[in-house]
Amino acid sequence: MATSLLTRVKARVDLHTSNRARGLIQGRGRSLFKGSGEDFDDLKYYQPGDKISDIDWKATARSGEPLIRQFNEERVRHLSIVVDTSAAMAATAADGSSKRDAMIMAAGMVCFLAQKNGDLVGMVAGQENRPIQLPSRSSDGHLELLLRTAQQATTTAAGAANTSWLLERAFRVTTRSTLMTIITDEAHPSVEDFTLLRRLKTRHDLIVIRIADADPLQGAALDHDVIDVDSPREIGAMARTSKRVAHDVAAYRQARNEGIEEMLDRLHISHMLTQGESTVVDDMVSLLRSREYRHGRS
Repeated sequence: MATSLLTRVKARVDLHTSNRARGLIQGRGRSLFKGSGEDFDDLKYYQPGDKISDIDWKATARSGEPLIRQFNEERVRHLSIVVDTSAAMAATAADGSSKRDAMIMAAGMVCFLAQKNGDLVGMVAGQENRPIQLPSRSSDGHLELLLRTAQQATTTAAGAANTSWLLERAFRVTTRSTLMTIITDEAHPSVEDFTLLRRLKTRHDLIVIRIADADPLQGAALDHDVIDVDSPREIGAMARTSKRVAHDVAAYRQARNEGIEEMLDRLHISHMLTQGESTVVDDMVSLLRSREYRHGRS
């Protein structure tokens, strides 16, 4: 019998790492969910990164300064995972692993940490012609189904990425305020998705996990074919060994990455770019630590 995906994630996240990461959702880590409860507690001055939907407009008008509502924390939290299951996510990551495996590890870590605290996890994924949605639950069986569904949907035949559709669908079907983790590749979300992300930010606390692509030229490994999964075709040896092509590709990827990071920073969205399965756990712990520090100061 094959080992479950959730069991593989738990085995990968060793005791030292899991204890450090688990504290981000338990105890002090509750600050990750500040503002997502339902019982009103107090008002505080708005700070960059707070949700626009929490602004108390009447109190703001009286004080002349933007004020947001704080809430008592709920016992059970709702998390949602928005997964890019396009063909691009079945390709190779920068560290040589499969981007799909890195995505499963990232999603699995969210599931693992949430389950330890009794929180509920749902998922939005798929393509326009085959949407995928799983409700928020916390059992081993549900979380295994979530990971297995994402894995099976991510194939080279899945079609090109359509992040705009995915973000729009996540907004429409996830009506409850959640901690929403978006997992995609280094090319997404694109700067054209700014408006969609800003709208999602009014309802949800967002984290974006981007998985870096492998070098598309692989000039030092000409004995291996390189295929573009989005437009299936082999990249010729002449292009792969050209210094001019390599320079142009590197410049394009750098400019694209800088544009995406600038957009996410402008929206005050926590984000990271990981090299693949070998780095995703440590990178997620670092990201959540930085969120804990930022929320602790607010």
